Order: sequence, then structure tokens, then C-alpha cells
Amino acid sequence: MKAKPRILLTNDDGVDAPGLAVLVEIARQLSDDVWVVAPAANQSGTGHRFTLGYEIALEERGERVFALDGTPADCVVAGVTHVLKDRKPDIVLSGVNRGQNLGDIMHCSGTAAGAREGALHGAVGIALSQAMDYDHGRDEIDWACASRYGADVVAAIVDAFSGEDTYFNVNFPIADPADVTGIRVVPHQRFAHSPFELYPSDNAGKHFVTILQTPKPLDESADFHILHEDNAITVTPLLLQQTDMDFVRRLGGRLPFERPEGR
Repeated sequence: MKAKPRILLTNDDGVDAPGLAVLVEIARQLSDDVWVVAPAANQSGTGHRFTLGYEIALEERGERVFALDGTPADCVVAGVTHVLKDRKPDIVLSGVNRGQNLGDIMHCSGTAAGAREGALHGAVGIALSQAMDYDHGRDEIDWACASRYGADVVAAIVDAFSGEDTYFNVNFPIADPADVTGIRVVPHQRFAHSPFELYPSDNAGKHFVTILQTPKPLDESADFHILHEDNAITVTPLLLQQTDMDFVRRLGGRLPFERPEGR
């Protein structure tokens, strides 16, 4: 990794989230050119949504720290094209998310979207998440694994990156740092079906969209199993080019077509 890269940070939990403070400390181990543009409020689950057609406010919260009343994708755009327009960031880090982002769940992840948008602008985009046990409440989370290994993982990814059309999704296990078994480069879990479903609330006629249980079976070589069962840090490289090229090649780039008579 080159000396003193310019690093832009964002997240989806909001500018005041404790995971962002962890990410700042991670980034400062790698460079002193660290900038933050993060949502003013929680934007979890927004995916890669942009705030289009509406005015959004950018507020300077401190030295090199900005809050935007928009999504993580909005924040990266603001950081790359406005706050850092004199020189674009070399690395965009998104997180550290409160809870794991695994398998197909990453499709709706604002954390992943921040890294993806950074990669689309030419930076090395890396999303980082600290796993937690949701059965014990959202306030109980130990950031020790992310704090201890975050800078090492980012540096290793940047050193391995050679300009591929790729961004990265990283998850830290629920484990004492001394019990982490290593860093594994793994595919993301493709679930048998979407894990999301509609769940009735205690208020008549009202519902939540939520994940009640993880679809089974699970692939023992994929991120979900490796993180939870092997206590390993998982790194999943994801492609920006999403075209199914095998399908394109199989059909020779064409589908059968008959022109309607008389036309």
C-alpha cells in the first residue's frame, strides 16, 4: 500500500454511530489523510439508493468530518465530487457496520453500497461489518475484533488489489481477537430464497419487514458458515460488472425474434 493514501469514510448507521468511530481509528493507522462524509441519520437497509430530485444539506461537523442528510451512496458522491474534488480518495471504507452483512443480505446493505459507489469512482472500495448476536439485543456489541484487525485487513486487501473491477465485503466474527482463526477469502452465501419476510407487529394492521430465520441449507465454504462456525474474518470480492456473461455467450448475444407480419 502506498504511503499516506487518501481515505474517505462513510457508513449507513449514521455519523454519530460508534462503528464509525472505530473505522476512523482503523483508517488513521493507515494514513493521516482521512476524511468522513456520513449520513446525518441512520440509513441502514437503504442499499444503493440515491436522493434524487430533492435538496440535501451538507454540514461540517468537525475537522474533515461532514454529515449529509442522505444515503451512504449520496455521501460517497459528495465526498468524491465535492469535499475531495481537488484529489479523489484512493480508498473508500464503509462501516464499521453494527452487525454482520452476509450472503444475499448485502444486496440491501447501505454499508456495501458505500464501498460499491467508491469503487465505481475508481477507489478501492471496502465495506466492513462487526458481527453481533441479535438475540441479545442491538446494544450489546463488542468492537474488539474490528478494532484489532481492521487496519491489517484493509492493508492486505489494498496490497492484493491490482485494478480488478471489484469491491470488497469484510466481516469480523463474534470472538475474542485471540481466537480469530485467520482471514478467509470466500464467496457470499446464496440463500435458497430471500431471507426477508413480512412480520406482524403488536399494533393492529401494522407489520415489519424483517429476517426471522436464516434460510437453509448453508454452504460450508461461504461467508455465513466461515464467519460463525470457524471464527474467521471473511473477505468477499464482489464484481461491479454484474452481467451474466455465460448467458450472453450461450445465446450468442441474441434471443429468438420474429417480426410481426405487416411490419
